[in-house]
Amino acid sequence: MRWREAGVVLCLSLSTIAARGDESDQRVAVAMTAPEKAFVLGQMRLFVKSVEQIVSALSVSDRAAAAEAAAARGAQRFQAENAMPPTLGPKFPETWRSFGQPMRKGFDELAKGLTEGEDATRALARLGELMRNCVACHESYRIVDARD
Repeated sequence: MRWREAGVVLCLSLSTIAARGDESDQRVAVAMTAPEKAFVLGQMRLFVKSVEQIVSALSVSDRAAAAEAAAARGAQRFQAENAMPPTLGPKFPETWRSFGQPMRKGFDELAKGLTEGEDATRALARLGELMRNCVACHESYRIVDARD
């Protein structure tokens, strides 16, 4: 199958899934207001951006840039720079927290390892562990609009 044909098949598959609606989605629904949802989705985009920066930096052996990108998503920087909506924390199921908190600590550990001279192979293995956490959370939860 050529790339173009594969793209068409993927688009058709995604359209079929979307057409089924939420009833086929077995993930736990977490209701959020528009500002809460915007905050969470913004954080997710920042995670993806940092992962791209880490991989790109490691591909050119720039451990310092990779460490900075990892530190940007770590727990220490998050607590200092981000103001989570006060209504959001209580809405997170406990298992959601079990994904998020270790992930931020994992980014801190990745940054520390890179700063201390950890090689790219070990750093990528750590990043893979973090990404498995992302995948598990996305497979478990979905955000829905809160009904006011």
